[in-house]
Amino acid sequence: MVLKIMQNRDYKDLDIQMNMAKDEVITDLSFGRLAMQIPEVHYEVLAMAFPKIQSTDAQIKSLEWKRVMAMDICLPYKINSKMRTM
Repeated sequence: MVLKIMQNRDYKDLDIQMNMAKDEVITDLSFGRLAMQIPEVHYEVLAMAFPKIQSTDAQIKSLEWKRVMAMDICLPYKINSKMRTM
């Protein structure tokens, strides 16, 4: 709920971000490619809501990120249209 309020407050910036690279496809398939851009204050709220995204266990952290990224709450943070349809 707090994150939704923050997204509404920062809507202009997030809207610009959602419009970035709408028709571009990420061709860099290297390890660690950028999938989302999350403002620091939004990340802190996400980390409070989903503490496993900060786990020291890489497998737990990865599984939690995949789960969180599939949620609608992360839609504004995805950097292109292909990622937003995942």
